[in-house]
Amino acid sequence: MRSQLLLVVALLLLVLACGPKTSPRTAPKGPAARPPKTAPAPKPRPPSQSVPMPKPPLREPLPAQLEAPPQTVTEPLLVKVGLASDLEAVTFPCCEETLDMAVENQTVPVTAAIKVEPAAAMAQQGYYRLQVAALRDERQAQDLAKQLERISGQSGEAFFDAGIDLYRVRIGHYPTREAAEADMRRLGASGVTGAFVVNEGAAVSAPALRITEGQTATVYNGRWLSVAPVGEPSVRVKGKRYRGRILVFLNDRGSLNLINELPVEDYLRGVVPSEMGPELYNQLEALKAQAVAARTYTLRNMGEFSREGYDICATPRCQVYGGIAVEHPLSDQAIRETAGQVLLYKGELVNALYSSTCGGHTEDVNVMFPLQKEPYLKAVPCMEAGVARVEGDLGPGVSFPAGFTQRLLPPPPGPAAPAESLAVRLEHLALLAGLPAPRERLAGIDRREVQRYIASAFDLALDARLFLAPEDIRYLLSNPPPDWSAEDRRRAAYLMRSGLVSGPPDQPLTEGEIERSLLALAELLRVVRREDVSFLSTADGKITVRSGKTDKTYDLPPGLATFRRQGDGLYSSALAMVPGDLLTLFWQGDRLVAATQEIDLDGIAFDRSSPYSNWTRFRTDSQLAAQVNTRFPGMGFQSFEIISRGVSGRVGKIRIFGDNAQTMDVDGLAVRWTLDVPDTLFTAKRLAPKDSEPGWLFTGRGFGHGVGMCQVGAYGMAQRGHTYREILTHYYTGVELGRARWKGRTAAGGTK
Repeated sequence: MRSQLLLVVALLLLVLACGPKTSPRTAPKGPAARPPKTAPAPKPRPPSQSVPMPKPPLREPLPAQLEAPPQTVTEPLLVKVGLASDLEAVTFPCCEETLDMAVENQTVPVTAAIKVEPAAAMAQQGYYRLQVAALRDERQAQDLAKQLERISGQSGEAFFDAGIDLYRVRIGHYPTREAAEADMRRLGASGVTGAFVVNEGAAVSAPALRITEGQTATVYNGRWLSVAPVGEPSVRVKGKRYRGRILVFLNDRGSLNLINELPVEDYLRGVVPSEMGPELYNQLEALKAQAVAARTYTLRNMGEFSREGYDICATPRCQVYGGIAVEHPLSDQAIRETAGQVLLYKGELVNALYSSTCGGHTEDVNVMFPLQKEPYLKAVPCMEAGVARVEGDLGPGVSFPAGFTQRLLPPPPGPAAPAESLAVRLEHLALLAGLPAPRERLAGIDRREVQRYIASAFDLALDARLFLAPEDIRYLLSNPPPDWSAEDRRRAAYLMRSGLVSGPPDQPLTEGEIERSLLALAELLRVVRREDVSFLSTADGKITVRSGKTDKTYDLPPGLATFRRQGDGLYSSALAMVPGDLLTLFWQGDRLVAATQEIDLDGIAFDRSSPYSNWTRFRTDSQLAAQVNTRFPGMGFQSFEIISRGVSGRVGKIRIFGDNAQTMDVDGLAVRWTLDVPDTLFTAKRLAPKDSEPGWLFTGRGFGHGVGMCQVGAYGMAQRGHTYREILTHYYTGVELGRARWKGRTAAGGTK
């Protein structure tokens, strides 16, 4: 019995030894000895009716070449966003909300406004370098460092950064920031773009922060201050509110960096509306595409600025981030409905570059960024073939509105005097409106007589007396015929203001003016109703349009009069439409009777709605000389020539001719900055007018670098019924949609 009991005890001990164990959660790695307290999860913000209108997407993020290793999901990923650098002080206002504040492991009591300043014992100056890339592959990083050495003449190296599991590529050893920036401009001419200045070797002795509350100042040891809201979703700093918590970091230069730490999905709520304003670009599928691209860009570039205490910046260098003030219900919906989705190429996060307007065609990445060769960043057209046609029943070339009004109010059969014909048509109009037939006779088509007749027949005399002041009459009718009475002038001014009878007061009505007056009267009397819409699609004898914010589908009836803009006028023609085209529909009761189309002279590109779809710029020789010499001191400027173009027609390389027979080749995006133009999709013409300084006329399309997703093009695709998946796979070749996976602070992709 004793032996059996011992056996049972031994088995129990064995089970306990081999069974599952509960291990403590590993503390996240952080810059401080003890991480600042984590802010409570922010509550979702309800849709607001007073959200400020975000700006349109005019931006061009430069590529930050960072690759992230595969990881696994553990918890929502936090991102540190750099809001400002090298500040002398940071202040937090008093009493708007309860704040949990700490310097490393020391709690800071908060009862009044707080001012934070550096208090390190001593700052030691280091040296400056240029960081060009951060890559995952060691061999690729080493090869790039050697290539940069040959290009720049400066020492280069690739070293492993265990904090982000990447190889950083840096060149040079400069005594001042100004010297590093000067060499960065020189490297720009060789296509080395996206570099930024970093400080190495600097240090602060005894890092500390001075916190002043009212008249009391206290020094706390440490580099990090954490400010988290208690029971509120946000913290206010520098006039803006931010979700998550605010961090203040004492950098190696002895000044302060201001950082917002929050979950990636909350961060996107301040990015997507900043990059693509939902009030102007109100297509959900386009905003969803922007959300996925922005999320992918964020996760791929995590940790790029880790030595400065943050992951990503809040400017167009990375992605524009506006905090809570720019959040919008529609972009929030786009983020929510794509939560966690990223773009992958062969299982890895892509470098999801995007720009505002591509001018009808995107470009291969190596044309704009010569050191990059990502196979998914290929040139693609920003348009699709085919238009929707609606055939009208009028012969071609009939002007508007005559083709419509003569069908609505047909002239009498047989020969008739102009006054007799107009009187018959006006009588017909009165009957359609449910008014009694005019009793008076129209004596002619003299403008004063027609105005008298219309005012009498349609009972407008009282309107003219009530709604016009004498000053209005003198303003609207500054030079009436001398024999007109006061009543003549009053009628003429009122009918002119109402759009019923217009034109020179001392001349007879023309045929075109008669037809326009008949249409205006028909609309005034509700015989005809006008509806301004934008075209969406046609199918099965129906047309779908957007009227205001509502999509409507109407039957296309037989006997429809259709007119299309040709030059300065509208003429009968079949409608040839793409989504977004502006239409005016004319209704008689509940029957569609006519439609007019305004054509877009910018063509059918998806991004044609952008103000940068077409542009011109004139740059004088002195302006170009200033641009060139800022980037290449001592170069001078005489002229330039275009050396190469990419698939889209974008300029890939120019050669600048300077003073003393100097030449300089400029590649990629640096061409844009050197010539100070919105995009490199341009032609250049030399102009030398006699009375002003000679220069260059640039005629072009697009805004930005033109690589990857075209933001306004995404909006145009969504207008035409494309989903966000179709938008993304159109602009990024060979990619797939996947789910983000992360562990700790590094993100990567995973197939869905």
